[in-house]
Amino acid sequence: MATARETRRIAWAIFWRTGLTGIVLGFVSGFIFGFVINFVGTIAGVDRQLLYQISAWGGGILGLVASFLAFNYFLAWSIGRPIGEKTLSLSV
Repeated sequence: MATARETRRIAWAIFWRTGLTGIVLGFVSGFIFGFVINFVGTIAGVDRQLLYQISAWGGGILGLVASFLAFNYFLAWSIGRPIGEKTLSLSV
């Protein structure tokens, strides 16, 4: 069994890629969601306070989903790929 010190480099490689990508994807998806909701809501005549709440909650949820998808992608990407002198393997 590997120790925490031995696996730190793999964990760090996954963490920073996921973190940066999750922040960018969360920002972009929240921005697009908020823009679309506010654009459509303004045309439809929806109250501004309701639009702000919907876009804030929806953008936050989309940001969490985007972060999870980024984590899933980079975890799958790192399996079997050498990082430093270690390789993450999936054993069933």
